[in-house]
Amino acid sequence: MSKTIFKLSSVTLALVGSFSTNAAIYNIVEIDESKNDTYGLSGYNTEYYGTAVEQGTSPDPTFGCFRGSCTSAGFKISAETRNWKEGISYREEVPFAMDNSFVYPDSQSEFESYCNNELGYKTCSSWAEERWSGYQQEREQSNYLNSIAFVEGSVSSVSDYNAVINDLEGTTPIGNKRDNTTRNVAFVGTTDLDIPSGAIETKAWKSDGTYTVGSILRSQATSSNGTRSISKAAIWNNSGALQGELNFGKDGVAQNENTLGQASIRDFYVSGTDFWAVGYNTYANQRMDATVFKLDTSDLSQFVSSKQVSGATGGSELIYSNSVVSALNENFVAVGSAKRSGGNPENGVSQNRLFYISDIRNSPTANYFSGGIFFSNAGGTIGSINKFNEVVGSIDISRERERDGTEREKRGFIYPLDETGTESTRRAIFDNKAWVLDDLTNDGVVSSNNNTYRILEATDINDAGVISATARKCENGYDTTEMDSYCQGGRIGVETMVAVKLIPIENATSADIQSRSYRSANIERQGGTLGWFALVVMGLLGFRRK
Repeated sequence: MSKTIFKLSSVTLALVGSFSTNAAIYNIVEIDESKNDTYGLSGYNTEYYGTAVEQGTSPDPTFGCFRGSCTSAGFKISAETRNWKEGISYREEVPFAMDNSFVYPDSQSEFESYCNNELGYKTCSSWAEERWSGYQQEREQSNYLNSIAFVEGSVSSVSDYNAVINDLEGTTPIGNKRDNTTRNVAFVGTTDLDIPSGAIETKAWKSDGTYTVGSILRSQATSSNGTRSISKAAIWNNSGALQGELNFGKDGVAQNENTLGQASIRDFYVSGTDFWAVGYNTYANQRMDATVFKLDTSDLSQFVSSKQVSGATGGSELIYSNSVVSALNENFVAVGSAKRSGGNPENGVSQNRLFYISDIRNSPTANYFSGGIFFSNAGGTIGSINKFNEVVGSIDISRERERDGTEREKRGFIYPLDETGTESTRRAIFDNKAWVLDDLTNDGVVSSNNNTYRILEATDINDAGVISATARKCENGYDTTEMDSYCQGGRIGVETMVAVKLIPIENATSADIQSRSYRSANIERQGGTLGWFALVVMGLLGFRRK
């Protein structure tokens, strides 16, 4: 009997070895600046976050890097540092992306009130303390060395002070940066975009080399909450000259007592003379709602239409506090998110729900992600979408309650939508469904480079399939290949936050995908399949029982 078992074990090990060699469909590459801590601040454990990826040259028009050899050097990414929590986002037009009444941004106790009201964590006290402490560095100590933004391989950062990069046009960065006393000035490469008279800030989100979109902020008095700011969606040309500062939506106004109008364009696509844009705008009751804008290139100073996305508005029941369309592709497919208000949690979570719009030109409607990894009250973030309708972002992998609990663990995901423009043979590489990216980087080898990382958030994807992302890193590799494996036996403070890119493996197929198992019972897989190792072990155990 023992001799038979030994032979079966040898066969099993051979199978393990053969599958391990071919498993995974992405390789993880950490950029040198992150690896070498190039922009680290003395005295801090500097974190690095991947933000965007250049389009680059795809080796195959349909399959991209999945059917052609791609080198890391061919696809640069942008990244940013963080030395402390920023408190108030450098990107968003209003605090916490929803506070257009400005009731939460002025003290630690207000931060805590936001957390209690809109998130509901039992850890809101420490949550607020950490973020307020970070915001104080900037607000009270004039310390602007938190977010150093750069393009991989560049000789210097885009600014010596706080900056963010939202997009890459080629390897030209698009974003906003601090300039003396101005917290945010929009830029494209080395060119600052026009700041119109009376404006206090500008933000840039996307550029195609001809146009750049974003927002303009202006001071605005409230009834009883001091002078704050409104924002309006804006468009600049390739020389940085302002082309349009758009009005609010139907029944939206600059000021209604203490609630101020807000708007932003996050992405766009030009088809002939039609200028299609997505983002959010202000409507009746000062709601910040996901929006599709239509303009004509002959006059970008006003929109032809500004339409709310059906199913993603606040509505009379205030189900959502705010919503936004984040990204758009040439197929007119768009993706976005809607934040459930703190007063309307879904089974203990006031989550950020993710959705797609099949065609923004026709009565834009939110189709919420569901099934598989997208369980009923899962929350996440949207990164981007490419022309093959592959969406990336982050999604909850834990089902625990957040209200009266703690924030859920998230992981990066990819979702190949089945919409107009989808290439079925490319979608088949993903077995025609959404995946947590950690599954797609799992080669089954504890000592491999891929097992050194867990992908926390995917921020951008190009048509070649290369993804920019942020990962948690365990030097010398995680203890196991499990999704939530310990690092060095669970030691505190040994993991680091790093900027990475995911490069498709040439000739990879869905047969190379190997789902990770979980250490914790609190993390559940929905819609996953048994990995090859589980199948081998089950077969072996079944044989032995016989």
